[in-house]
Amino acid sequence: MPTTKASLIEIKNASLNIGDAFILNEVSISVKKEEIVALVGESGSGKSITALTLLGLQPRLSRITAEKLTFGQKNLLTLSSKEWESIRGKEIGMVFQEPQSSLNPTLLCGIQLIEVLKKHTSFSKKVQQEKIITLLHEVQLHDTDRILKSYPHQLSGGQKQRVMIAMALLCNPKLLIADEPTTALDVTVQKEILQLLKRLQQKYKMSVLFISHDLALVKNLAKRVYVMHQGKVVESGLVSSLFSQPKHPYTAGLLAARPDVNIRPKRLLTLADFEKRITRQPIISVQERATLHKLLYQQPPLLEIKGFEKIYIKKHWWKANESFRAVDKIDFSLFPGEVLGLVGESGCGKSSLAKSIVFLNPPSQGSLIYQGQIIDPKNHEEIKKLRKDIQFIFQDPYSALHPLKTIGDAIEEVFRVHRPNLSKKEYSLQCHHLLDQVGIYSHFYHRYPHELSGGQRQRVVIARALATDPKILICDESVAALDISIQAQVLNLLNDLKDQFKLSYLFISHDLAVVKYMADRIMVMEKGNLVEIQEADMLYSNPRNEYTKKLISAIPM
Repeated sequence: MPTTKASLIEIKNASLNIGDAFILNEVSISVKKEEIVALVGESGSGKSITALTLLGLQPRLSRITAEKLTFGQKNLLTLSSKEWESIRGKEIGMVFQEPQSSLNPTLLCGIQLIEVLKKHTSFSKKVQQEKIITLLHEVQLHDTDRILKSYPHQLSGGQKQRVMIAMALLCNPKLLIADEPTTALDVTVQKEILQLLKRLQQKYKMSVLFISHDLALVKNLAKRVYVMHQGKVVESGLVSSLFSQPKHPYTAGLLAARPDVNIRPKRLLTLADFEKRITRQPIISVQERATLHKLLYQQPPLLEIKGFEKIYIKKHWWKANESFRAVDKIDFSLFPGEVLGLVGESGCGKSSLAKSIVFLNPPSQGSLIYQGQIIDPKNHEEIKKLRKDIQFIFQDPYSALHPLKTIGDAIEEVFRVHRPNLSKKEYSLQCHHLLDQVGIYSHFYHRYPHELSGGQRQRVVIARALATDPKILICDESVAALDISIQAQVLNLLNDLKDQFKLSYLFISHDLAVVKYMADRIMVMEKGNLVEIQEADMLYSNPRNEYTKKLISAIPM
């Protein structure tokens, strides 16, 4: 019989409180040697604080109690500061969600890697360099000289995350904690990072605690999974059984909240649906979709883009200027009532194209026809009207709202600019009406953005966009920063508002599952070029371009 591996991490009935508030409540988790375990839940569920307790980095004013909290033979409840320093980075490595904020922006990546070895080893400079170069190759960063001499901002998101993984592995840790390491990355880069973590775990025979809010993401990575909700572990077990037969409504809700690329439901199920025990879902049939498309494209297009190019010029006084073509001769149309998806990896030109459409970043060449009229880029009145009719919903609801303005002020400001003849009372009534339509209670009117959750802030951003009575909404990664269940709520809301306000959407995302759920047609961009445009279901069932096939194959199933 195979021997059962001993536990490397053992947490038994651990509770963490700050004052009277319990952040963790009797949490029990174990990680065996050479095992990958997933910890899944939404923001605020206690995932990250659980991981930080394993590094002794819980908040200073907090109090932690546990029947057992061990790492190998070490009792983590009794360690001194010096003992903690010998564990962090050496025996336990950590990869954080956002590599840009985890790496020091003022230091070269090479210097930051060397600092880790200086602190925890007594290797010579030559051995340090050899080890760093070897690990950079391990994480598939082969241009080592450039990487070592680059600042973090000079690297892509995937490259920065690989540097962070190399840094975490420099001292051959027994445990690697990966806290949402792929959330901010494209679907193809996400797949590469997950494959990389699995390969390195097997090679270095280490344990991995993988933290995520996306159950589908961990399906092919972890052996066991713990599901956390409001500071408690609500369900745990083997990934295979948990996915096929979830026992807790919260787990079932997380599984159902992610769009399924194989079906087209009219609405996504949310956690609230599962709390009400709603488990059936109407599906849009192929015949229904064909009828809708036929009616959709019998109308004249609302927006036409012809020959759009965007070229960035980098000027030098000591050498010839450099140019970069971000958008290359793109043509497409958007029809009234249509949701047109736009997908592609970071840097492919999606956002440059979106900003060019409203002349925030004017195109270098090409023409824009809106409601049958060619827009003159030098006519400020035409541009002003265009921007009123085409509104943006941005990716990050945290930075999209002014931190010193109340929710009411943020929305009323739009009314004052575009409807200057209304009275103060009418501004307030219109604002309350919009908040009600996006599912925000009236008492949020006087609150500031920091007093709202991420999903609530995104609803406020949507309400502000609707204040101009637009015809088109450009959703630029508008749900990428949200938890899975909050994503479902916002996507359902966008679908409801589309019918209610007769809107058309340009829906931009790197998450193809989300785009397929939302879009009628999908455009695929690669390196500034439009490589494919098809009806959404057709694109998934019969992609014509190799790049599209690559994107589809990277979707977590």
